[in-house]
Amino acid sequence: MRAARAGDPGAESSGGGLAFKRTVVMEPEIGRRSITFTLCSRPFTSSSPTTLMSGVIGHTAGSPFASKLGTNYCPTPDDTIEIKALLREPLLQMKRLDTKIAELQQALNKLIGERESLKTHVQAYKALLSPVRRMPADIMQEIFLMCLPTHRNCVMDARETPLLLGRICGAWRTLSLGTPRLWANLHIVDRGEPPRQEGSEPASDSEYAPWPMALQEPRAALVADAVRAWLERAGRCPLSISMQYDLEFGHSPSQSIAQTIFSLASRWQHIRFAATAPAFQELVQLNAADVPELQSVALQCHEVGWDSPGFAWNSLSFLAGAKVQTVAVSGTGLVVPQLPLEWTRLTTLSNLPDRYFAGMRRDSRVTVDAALLTMSRCPRLHSLSFELTTLPVAGELDFVDHHRLQSLHLTGDGQTSASLLDRISVPQLKDFTLRTDWIDPWGNPHAGGHRDSFPEPSLVRFLATLPLLKSLSLTTGPIGSSSLKKILHHLPHSLQHLHINADKGHASRYYAASQGDFLASLAMMPGSTIALPILRDFDIAIAGEELIADDTLLQFITARASTLKRVKINFPRRMEFDIRDALSPLIENGFDFSVTYSPPKIHKYSPWTGLPDAPEIV
Repeated sequence: MRAARAGDPGAESSGGGLAFKRTVVMEPEIGRRSITFTLCSRPFTSSSPTTLMSGVIGHTAGSPFASKLGTNYCPTPDDTIEIKALLREPLLQMKRLDTKIAELQQALNKLIGERESLKTHVQAYKALLSPVRRMPADIMQEIFLMCLPTHRNCVMDARETPLLLGRICGAWRTLSLGTPRLWANLHIVDRGEPPRQEGSEPASDSEYAPWPMALQEPRAALVADAVRAWLERAGRCPLSISMQYDLEFGHSPSQSIAQTIFSLASRWQHIRFAATAPAFQELVQLNAADVPELQSVALQCHEVGWDSPGFAWNSLSFLAGAKVQTVAVSGTGLVVPQLPLEWTRLTTLSNLPDRYFAGMRRDSRVTVDAALLTMSRCPRLHSLSFELTTLPVAGELDFVDHHRLQSLHLTGDGQTSASLLDRISVPQLKDFTLRTDWIDPWGNPHAGGHRDSFPEPSLVRFLATLPLLKSLSLTTGPIGSSSLKKILHHLPHSLQHLHINADKGHASRYYAASQGDFLASLAMMPGSTIALPILRDFDIAIAGEELIADDTLLQFITARASTLKRVKINFPRRMEFDIRDALSPLIENGFDFSVTYSPPKIHKYSPWTGLPDAPEIV
């Protein structure tokens, strides 16, 4: 018996050029049913595969099993036969489409291959037209010079300029080797020579890898040859040289490297040496006439042991060179006023330790009296950076009035800093940095543990005398809200950069309880007068969980959107809400915004505690 299935909408279905009729055949004698498809003579065109596919898919979608798709329905044996029959034509169509796709892909791959061949050919000819090939040599040399690092000297590494330039092509190599100014600055690291007894083999040291054992002894000579070859390429250009002695225990400085450097002393313009005292002995042999071009000197001399006698700083007669204007010295036994300097010529002076020796002994601090004496000796001083000692003030100088100083950086405890601030007048000051957290002799910071460690009265009085101040940086222990407001009230309208880091030590609730309105007061002062109207850079990290709310920060930024260019802030709490969405228009226009949340870690209960496979509880 043949009959069309009742309820089937349309025994005929069509899809583009294909039409078919579905008929359900019941065969009672064997108790099964089958489905046959009768194709009609409607023409098929290969240009309508989408229509054809939609017809086939539409046919299966109208099947009695459409409602079962995506469920846990388990078909019966009869249903399985019917489903397979239902899929027979779609599977054949998929196979025809796969064949067509493969043919088209093969043709596409062929076209792509032909295009790549043409592209390689065209690019080879277009390279001949590159403007850099016609660039005059003098312009290329200026471009090479602009590739040099500006914050430090060059290193002997093929991954950096100028060595990297010589690895591009032969023409660039020739041009770079013929540009003396490319080779006029160099940073050298001297690992020294391992100790060796007469007749013994060089000591083994895993730190010298990848140097083979056979090269340990002549290694310094090889470095000296490389330094000599580098600096010879500089011709007669003035030299900028920095040397870092990275000596292992018992190793002595390399004499061959030192001789190479000191033989060029007449061309020194800028030097920086960081080493222990034995490496400085060559400097003692120099006098002012040996360094006619020297303009800046940075010396970091340190001893590891507490019982080290230090270095005879007053024997460095070359510091009185005719052009020396910038001096940065730090190290054991240093007494700044005893340095053999031409004080009236100095424009920059610092005794702050070099960051390369941050973990070594630091006892080169100056007393308040020494700082005052130094300022009185240097009428042309523009920049002064001092780390102050806690020794009592003798009172040799009551007051110093300096009208040229524009940058002052002080590090010391609050009481000592206050003593100096009360005894100086620097009306031309534009950049002021004060760090009152205590630094131990090994360079480790410790926040002042007492409320009076912050020199509020002296600082407020000092700030009131700085009408030209543009940059203020304070690093100290926790600051109360009243102190912050007083500082803010006495800052001049010329201030553009404000950095406050009072996040040291353990802040108590005393400091956090009343500080919620600090930023609001900075956004708008009483009487609708905006404080610091041209503030561009704001960087703050203050302890206390309830110090500044997120909505207060948003109010502060939006009130200053026309002038503020950068905000960096650290909250020791959790985020209240993400203000980045509200600031997205400003950020898209170049506003530099950085906020971090560092809530205190809380130990959470874990049922796995004590087990070797305990997971981390977040």
